Formats: sequence, C-alpha cells, structure tokens
Amino acid sequence: MTRGQLDNDLIQRVCCGNPSAMDFLANYWSRYVHEIDDIIDGERPAPEDILATFALAVSVYAHPFYLANLAALKQLVLVINSTYADAVAWEKSEDAWQREFADHHRHVGMDMVVAVAQLCGGYEHGRNISREQRAICYHDHHNRKGEPT
Repeated sequence: MTRGQLDNDLIQRVCCGNPSAMDFLANYWSRYVHEIDDIIDGERPAPEDILATFALAVSVYAHPFYLANLAALKQLVLVINSTYADAVAWEKSEDAWQREFADHHRHVGMDMVVAVAQLCGGYEHGRNISREQRAICYHDHHNRKGEPT
C-alpha cells in the first residue's frame, strides 16, 4: 500500500466516509495549511505562489462542508491561526518553554482533522483520531532522541 493510499484510507476513516468532509480535508484544508507553512518557511517566496494560497483560502472558506459547519469551525480556524502564529514566533526563542510550545503546537492545523472527525463520527471517534494523529505528527517530526527534525 502506498502513502497516497494510506492517506486516502485515513481521510475516509476520519470522515466516516462523508464525501464532502473528505473533499474538504484532503483537497482543501490540508493543501491550504501546508502552503501556509511553506510560505512561512520560505519555501514559497514567489509572489505568485503566495497569491495562489490567498486564492485557495476563498475555496477553503466557501467549501460546502465548511459552510454547513460554520458555527463549529469558524472560531476553531481563528484559534488554529493564533496558536500557529505563537509557534512561529517562538520556534527560535531563547526561552526553552517557548521553543517547547512551538515544537508541540506547530501541527495545530491537525485540530481541524479532529474537529471534522468529531462532526462526522462523534466525540469518541474524534478522540481516537486525535491520539493517533498527534502520535504520528510527533514521530514524523522528531528523531529517536525526541529532538525536532
């Protein structure tokens, strides 16, 4: 099984097979947050790339799944944005606690995945997805000594 198949299987499981939720997470939200991260990291410095990400935001926030769940997701987006801004600001801080905060919260966009899982499958389903995804995020971005990579 390829990584793409794993990702598709994961998205289907997260969304309990809900096609609109799957489309929102796989084709819009995931792409959007990764493009934002690439801009912050300097991997998408071209004005055209930055503007394309701004244009993608229109599709993210006009997606039928997002609009159907606007009351549940709007504030979450603002909290994710604020937490990510703190993580970016503190990732190279002289204060150890701020660097640790940044390391643990750099994947805050995953909170949308958990929220979608809860909307599609209830609280327990969201809890299962949360534990799994946070472990994957940690292990994919730390070495065996627990150091960020």
